[in-house]
Amino acid sequence: MGTVVPFAPWNFMLDVDGVNYSLAEQEAFARRRPGTDIVNLSSGINALRPPSVLVDTVVGCARDPLFWHDYDGPEGHLVGRAAIAAHETVRGGGGVRLDPSQVVVTAGASAALALASRGLHQWGLRVSDRPAALVPVPTFPLAGAALTDAGFTVEEVASGTPGRWLPTVAELIEAATPETTVVYVNTFNNPTGERYEEDELRSLVRWARDHDVHLLHDTVSSDVSASGDLPYLPGIAAEEGHLPGLVTVSSLSKSRAVPGFRIGWLIADAPLVGELARINELAAPSSPGIAAPALLFDRMVMIAVEASEGRCPADAPSRARELLADSLSGYRRAIPGIDEVTTAVSKALEDEDVVERLKQWRTDLRSTLSDNIDMLRAEADDLVTGFPDWRGDFNTFVDIPALAGHGYLDTCHRIFREFGLQTLPAPAFGRDEPWWRRRGPYRMRLSFALPTPTWSAGLRRLRRAVEELGR
Repeated sequence: MGTVVPFAPWNFMLDVDGVNYSLAEQEAFARRRPGTDIVNLSSGINALRPPSVLVDTVVGCARDPLFWHDYDGPEGHLVGRAAIAAHETVRGGGGVRLDPSQVVVTAGASAALALASRGLHQWGLRVSDRPAALVPVPTFPLAGAALTDAGFTVEEVASGTPGRWLPTVAELIEAATPETTVVYVNTFNNPTGERYEEDELRSLVRWARDHDVHLLHDTVSSDVSASGDLPYLPGIAAEEGHLPGLVTVSSLSKSRAVPGFRIGWLIADAPLVGELARINELAAPSSPGIAAPALLFDRMVMIAVEASEGRCPADAPSRARELLADSLSGYRRAIPGIDEVTTAVSKALEDEDVVERLKQWRTDLRSTLSDNIDMLRAEADDLVTGFPDWRGDFNTFVDIPALAGHGYLDTCHRIFREFGLQTLPAPAFGRDEPWWRRRGPYRMRLSFALPTPTWSAGLRRLRRAVEELGR
């Protein structure tokens, strides 16, 4: 099937989604199997309930004309950008100093990736006639598709190291050519849940600095880390003198279970952000109206949560509020009502119950993920094999030996049409189906940010599907 984006994994995923997420197909399944719910085992979203305190705050603030009475510009609303800059500066512990001029608020991380890819390609043309980008295999196909669509030559890099899917930094560097101007890094890697350790990231940053290469860092699921202790790449890049070469994209979709809100952002060096804003004007002269209050609340409260957990200094919340106020102080006349909104959020931060509710929500999320991965190990170890050690994400990549030799696309569609399970197999995450066939058994991503009863029911149904299709 043809497409305007010549990137095979992306095309494969679209072919999967053309059946598995088709409303007509879902209606047909409901008619065939009345009373049987479709279970999504591989959408990659966080299907748990979002924190009510966040939703309530956003709904309340969304009534304020401050956030919807006018276009707020292709960079996004100043309030949201200032909140992100303050949050990242405090997290950086003094080594990272950001201001709103280094932030773009987008309609989700997908828009941020597409925008970053276009801007980085224009940047890359300054050093190469054919800029190239390195993308690990397996990883979610959006990055490769966005980079390809922007004009990059995308080189998919697979690991040759036993016991890991994520290519080592040495393998990434070995795959680079003089035309390489971007390396994509995902924390956590989707679908495997792997990540690079601090020493690996430091080596990658030093190499990128010395070769004038940008790192495109996707952090959409970092906040759900089981331990909360992840290497902070902006801090590493600042220490190594390469912060201008780092572009970070993120969102609230996965970390707060609100994909429909479409709240994402991009952080980059100010000159690059200026170019990105000019590109973004064509498609998005304004950020989503609810993005600014959501980011203002979430970024400030999360600093308070992390301070209460001992992950940052006790005075971090007050420092974040001071940075926020400084960023907004020069715009009181241009943005009437800005003081009232920031004051309301400051009062919320002083409410211990608000901080505790979001802290408890994240604790409950991590507990659910832990329970679900334990269930996978305990109840499905004869069904699925080969999945990496859990690092805290909610995706994992599994082998299904009983389906070895089965065609990926046809089998995926049968699992949906006959059993009501939405799944996403390996060719969506890199290369093509023949490449994956040569690498062994049938593989798929499983996403387990689900209520445990739903996850359990999905595994039982997957077992039934595998038993019947594998005969």
